Amino acid sequence: MSIFKSSRKAAFAAVSGLALAMAGGAAMAQDFEEVTFVLGNNLFSTPAFVAIENGYWADRGLNVQLRLVASGREITQALNAGEAELGGANMGTTTASARASGNMLKGVIPYYNDANFIAVAGGRGIVGRVDSGITEDPQSFVGKTVGSLNGSTQEVYLRQFLAEGGVAYEDVEVINVPVPDMPISLSQGLVDATVPWEPYLSQSLRELGDNGVAVSRGAAGFVADVIGVLANEDYIAENQDMLELFALGMMEATQFVRENPDQAAEIATYYLDGLNLDDASEGISFMSWDPRISICTEEGLVQTGNEMIADGLINAEEFEAGDFSDRAVLDLVMEENAEFISDLDALPTDLSECQGAL
Repeated sequence: MSIFKSSRKAAFAAVSGLALAMAGGAAMAQDFEEVTFVLGNNLFSTPAFVAIENGYWADRGLNVQLRLVASGREITQALNAGEAELGGANMGTTTASARASGNMLKGVIPYYNDANFIAVAGGRGIVGRVDSGITEDPQSFVGKTVGSLNGSTQEVYLRQFLAEGGVAYEDVEVINVPVPDMPISLSQGLVDATVPWEPYLSQSLRELGDNGVAVSRGAAGFVADVIGVLANEDYIAENQDMLELFALGMMEATQFVRENPDQAAEIATYYLDGLNLDDASEGISFMSWDPRISICTEEGLVQTGNEMIADGLINAEEFEAGDFSDRAVLDLVMEENAEFISDLDALPTDLSECQGAL
């Protein structure tokens, strides 16, 4: 167990439950560059927890403070308000929404991704109650009540699931439910189904037992689910050296998660209040931790953003690949530190080789 665990717990207590983590006493030195990283209180953030716990950022002279929030909207708000320099959110849906509102964010490096896919959502899904008549057939959702998070990747996932089965979104009663509240809402029968991300998907299935059905889990073709480090494009241009160090720490952390999923799950329990270790291990097993951006990734991000425009979720001009990521830092650290991605398969060289078309 990391030598940083006790000091991190003390820091958590000092901020009354906010996830503020310091990489040990050394990270408090005057010559360490301080960075605030705001990200989601879910398993997608596991590489950041690992980077703090294992000292990957501290080793590179960065004192990274983590602030956990409940949604991508809160992340973009924090970045826009200058409360954090970096954010961890969906490089497709969150970036598209932010840029449509004039918040000019771009992705620097993914940490949850499968670069062989145009669209795949390993950490998301739909869970239903058997006694409510919910099955894997989208038609079983007609007239049912579904808990989703409005304006999020979860909503995009639900819309695409229903559309694939010929069900109009309006034929389902969708109510806004914070993702951490989805398991209890479902177990108490307040809704017939929910659209959670991990670890709440695994938690719901565990708690429901035989009365739970994994309607859709980690499906391909619904939404480009790429979680990465976001920053304002002006900040990226002005902080290349720091971002190279940050990206290196994240690359090393994603490799650790790939190679040590059970240890990574345990580390996540230190940071996510009340997280069940079995739920964490189960959830991580469905997720991919690839820090690369491929032609498949770029295509999926653009298609997802433009699908949001077509569905009326945002009002914006048609997106292009350059709207979603700034490749300067990523390309450099990948070229100079290939050992952190040597265990990954070669990337597709043509769109025809990509999986999970939208």
